[in-house]
Amino acid sequence: MLEQNTDDRTITGDLKILVIGNSGAGKTSFVNKWTKDKFEEVYKATIVSEYSSKVYKYEDKLYKINLWDIAGQDHFASVTKAFAKGAHGCITMSDATQQASLDQTVKWKESLDDSETFADGGKLPNVLVQNKADLLKNNEIKDRTELEKFSKKNGFDAAFKTSAKTGLNINESMDRLIEIIIKRNKDISAKEMNLNRN
Repeated sequence: MLEQNTDDRTITGDLKILVIGNSGAGKTSFVNKWTKDKFEEVYKATIVSEYSSKVYKYEDKLYKINLWDIAGQDHFASVTKAFAKGAHGCITMSDATQQASLDQTVKWKESLDDSETFADGGKLPNVLVQNKADLLKNNEIKDRTELEKFSKKNGFDAAFKTSAKTGLNINESMDRLIEIIIKRNKDISAKEMNLNRN
């Protein structure tokens, strides 16, 4: 949820979230829809990366969400590794109209998992997104069975069909990812507190 005027209220923390996936999956459109509620039919391909941010309210606390839109031409390699440092989570995106785009999300995730870990030493929270759902038939949008099977099989934390054009599940996918990140951070803090008491 966007907090328009933060006034003097304190930002609890900054979260760095990567948006990765093949070129043409709609990463820039997704980022712009979530951060600015804007959609444009035509975008120039991202060169290396683009950065956007938004202040987000969760359980009465404000967080600055920093989204890093990573170029799809990177093809799972060097740029992802460079930008993964210090990341808290990730949206891995595919084009809902292309099976090959979905299949390659596994490679993107593997590259990320090899590049960075969460504060607890585990894999970064990662939500799978099939974007461009507005190009699917209505029954294909509603049927989540195959996507959820694919998501679980390949270790994603959640999966959504989204449309940056209509706004379908844009907020919901980001809400889920941010919730996972914050809860895992709280679990780490709770364990540290318990260790300090012993």
